[in-house]
Amino acid sequence: MKRLPKPDTVPALRGGGAPRSPRIASYVIDARLDTGRHSITATQTLVWTNAGGSAVDRLPFHLYLNAFKNESSLFMRGSHGEMRDAKATDSGWGWIQIESLQIGGVELAGKLEYPNKPDETVAELPLPQPVQPGTTIEVNFKFTAQLPEVFARTGYKGDFHMVGQWFPKIGVRVGPPGAEHWECSPFYATTEFFADFGTYDVTLTVPSTHVVAATGVLVKAVDMPGQTRTFTYHAEDVHDFAWMADPYMEPPLVGKAKVEGGDVEVRVYARKEQAAFARRHLQAAIGAIEKFSTYFVPYPWPIMTVIDPPVEAMFGAGGMEYPTLVTTAGDSVFLRPGIRLPEMVTVHEVGHNWFQGILASNEPEEAWLDEGVNEWADAHVMRDLYGARASGVDWKGWQADYGALRIAAGADPTTLPSPIAAAAYAFADEEAYGAATYAATNRALSTLEEYVGSAKFMAAMKAYAKEFAFKHPTGRDFYATLERELGEDLGWFFGPVFQEVGGIKLAVRSAECRAAHNARGVWGEGSTRKVTTETEAPDLGTYVCEVVIQNTGVVHVPVEIELEFADGTRQRVTWDDKAGGHWKRFTIERSSKLVAVNIDPDKKIALANPTQHRVRLEGDGSASLRAAARLASWAQTLMQVVGP
Repeated sequence: MKRLPKPDTVPALRGGGAPRSPRIASYVIDARLDTGRHSITATQTLVWTNAGGSAVDRLPFHLYLNAFKNESSLFMRGSHGEMRDAKATDSGWGWIQIESLQIGGVELAGKLEYPNKPDETVAELPLPQPVQPGTTIEVNFKFTAQLPEVFARTGYKGDFHMVGQWFPKIGVRVGPPGAEHWECSPFYATTEFFADFGTYDVTLTVPSTHVVAATGVLVKAVDMPGQTRTFTYHAEDVHDFAWMADPYMEPPLVGKAKVEGGDVEVRVYARKEQAAFARRHLQAAIGAIEKFSTYFVPYPWPIMTVIDPPVEAMFGAGGMEYPTLVTTAGDSVFLRPGIRLPEMVTVHEVGHNWFQGILASNEPEEAWLDEGVNEWADAHVMRDLYGARASGVDWKGWQADYGALRIAAGADPTTLPSPIAAAAYAFADEEAYGAATYAATNRALSTLEEYVGSAKFMAAMKAYAKEFAFKHPTGRDFYATLERELGEDLGWFFGPVFQEVGGIKLAVRSAECRAAHNARGVWGEGSTRKVTTETEAPDLGTYVCEVVIQNTGVVHVPVEIELEFADGTRQRVTWDDKAGGHWKRFTIERSSKLVAVNIDPDKKIALANPTQHRVRLEGDGSASLRAAARLASWAQTLMQVVGP
């Protein structure tokens, strides 16, 4: 039997004090796990406040586990039963069933409606009486949750149980006061989650052989009859609750993150065979908490739990974020300490506790505000923790930057089929969703950071986080805050970058050099007319070089062009392309021939595809653009075949 853990002696919020969030939706749940059937029976009390300006006559609820009920769900139709190398199995379906739903003692489960049939991931309850603005309603549930074989963030594998998105969760009222509407979209393969903040008091009963880890702080752990144990957790100002139960987890490896306002205890749970990676995950999590707290706002909770799922459950359960709890991945005997894949995953998931946990934007509608912004921030954290040149790899003399690796691995940003700001469920497929939401957002923010300067941009991002912590910011909030903090109208950037497709398509259209000479031709009129011949206008010993740069994309940003000459000298010229011009001609007279043109030599414009950025001139001083175009086409084809 596992040793009974001691309760936590810290408050649910570091420093205590007033609530950080409006606490619109709070839950009390009492759940029991049947490890033989991989099912949960539970009671739940939801207390929901109508914080809007209009009465509410219906309550919608997410029933996320019904995504795994059958092949008619929107999730299964969109994923074809596969996600992140995990597959749904015939013996591993999952679902949630509402056994009872009562308001004021009146049974209403039979009144539930499913507006997206045959999909059942959203249920709506018509109310006997509207909930008036400023008033509160209590809804009591009894439900059974059948976990799927681990797939898409939740489920079981053998004795391991990762329990996420497992209870009926109310939607969110959004919109201007008096004109609010419900945001409660079905569960698609490309959508994650959006919920109101509140408090959670959750009691979990499991076999006494199992180790449990969960969102929040452990209030008490008690041995119960029938070889079971009951764990009670409390969390404040969170919008979700997830937990893990497993008989083979080792006692957690524990460390402290130093954060303004008090330490954060970090716990890493791993099985014995993965214990060698636990310290790497611990150090990465500690570093991430400290850095994200410095960059944005201090981590508000006293505990961060990191779960390293067993290898056989890694693809289905690993790499996911919940408030105060994340799952990681990346363990492999082939990954030596200098290959930082485990650290990358841990830093990324911990970072979500800011953009998904604290800011909590609407992920189904604007996933980039979490996934993409987090991807950009990860690169800064990794560089701070492991060095700018070796933040991704530092092994046997080979070094690589994490941010550069992530950008290089992303799809060509000029070929995205949907804009970054498209709703997560509106992308053609999971690949298109990932390319825009993660990689393209990272490229966009990196490009803007280079344009305004890193220190200034980081300060603006910190202001955004401080202003909208616990407030569900939108893309418009993000744009407005950055414009205010940076002191510039950035409509020329935000509009085409986030709302349109096409990206930045920079290329050398032409480049050539000719010997400079005095002007030839006919001068004057009548009797004063004079013809200047070639012998009368000899070469001046210099060269006139003309370079034409074009941008056929929709995004226009200032760009540097480096000109390289035969004598080894270089000259840089700038095209301020913000006005939307599609081409620019540069004419330079030098004593040496132009031999090469390099667009964006410092690679500041991460949004661009660089395959046509560099051209070398042939011996006669003209660019071999046809050959360059063939090479660029070949390189692009190769990248598509090999894949990121």
